[in-house]
Order: sequence, then C-alpha cells, then structure tokens
Amino acid sequence: MPEIVYVFTNPAMPGYVKIGKVTKGDVAKRLKALSNPTGVPAPFVCPYAAVVPDAQKVEKALQVAFADKRPNKRREFFTVSSGKIVALLKAYATADATPATQRILEEVTTPEDRAAQMLVTEIGERRSWLRFGEIGIPLGAELVFTRDSSKKCRVVEDRKVEYEGERLALSALATKLLYGSTTPVRVQGALYFTYEDECHGVELLTDRRDRIESEEEA
Repeated sequence: MPEIVYVFTNPAMPGYVKIGKVTKGDVAKRLKALSNPTGVPAPFVCPYAAVVPDAQKVEKALQVAFADKRPNKRREFFTVSSGKIVALLKAYATADATPATQRILEEVTTPEDRAAQMLVTEIGERRSWLRFGEIGIPLGAELVFTRDSSKKCRVVEDRKVEYEGERLALSALATKLLYGSTTPVRVQGALYFTYEDECHGVELLTDRRDRIESEEEA
C-alpha cells in the first residue's frame, strides 16, 4: 500500500490548507470521509497528493516548515498558500497521487454539496470580479487546473481565458472541467487554477489575490 501525503482545501474555508497523510486506503476515501460530516459547509478538494517514501516523516517536515502558519497545533490546518505547500511536497514525491477529478466528484459530490458550493462561490464573488491585471497576471500567461495539471488555459483578456480554442470566463471554465457543460452549478474559478512566477512560485489565484491585497494594505 503506497504512503501518500495530501494537500486539501475547502472553498468554505478560504485561506486555510490542510496537510495530512494516508498509509491505508487512498486519498479518495480520505477526501470523502472529511467531506461527508454535516458540520462541513462544502466538500474538500485535493489540489495535490503525492506518493512518498515515508508519509509520517514527510508530513512532519511540512508541518515544521510551515509551523509559524499553523493557528492551532492540534489541527492540521495552515494559513499559507497551497501552492507553496505543493511546491515543497513535490520535492519528496516519487509519484503523483492526486485523485482523478471525475471519480472524486462522483464519490463526494451530492446535489446538496453542489448547492453549498454555489452559495460559497456567490459569497466569494461579492468581493469583486477577479481581474488578472489587478493581481499581476499578464495577457498570454498560462494557468493550470489544480485537479488535472494537464489541463491549462491562457489569459486572453482581463477577465477571460482561452481553452481548446474557446474564450470564456475562468469560473465558466472551472465549472465545465469539474461538472461538464450542462450542470447549473457555478464555481469560483480562482479556487481551481494556479499561476507561477519567478518571485512567488506556484500560487492558487485566490491565494495570490489575498497576498497582494494584504501587501497593499500593509
């Protein structure tokens, strides 16, 4: 049985990232177990998981690396960009164990979950529409879908991207990749795409916006 360390996020818990390990079973089962309790507003998502030589040691190494970003030492949640954790975890990885998007959706997403995700998205969007220029992402930049790194899009307008020849809003593309084109569900695109630059490495777009906004307020 492979040993796996995972990174989970939840759209209802912006700014928080969960680090954990799986030594029995698989990431899909762990994701389902965490998403099922009624106390969780929306399902967790897994931007990245990796097979590692020793899950306990790697998990501990990540916890130590981000110790100053851990609000509660008894909880596995960290207030740090998921992209930074993923970048470090990849240094220990022997194989990618990120669950296949469609399989996970079938296992953990119910109609009620989708309704919750829609509400979370609507609340998040009240902040303002995401404009790429405002968070330092230039035209032509490549964005990577967190649930499948082979799926990438290109920024073509301040609020639109191009994917397989089609121009659409990032939220529309994320919804299409997650659920298909016929679903009434709408998701917040910035929660499902990353951008990489030389200064800050790989960042989830929501993390990037939060960082830039906090720097401007400082």
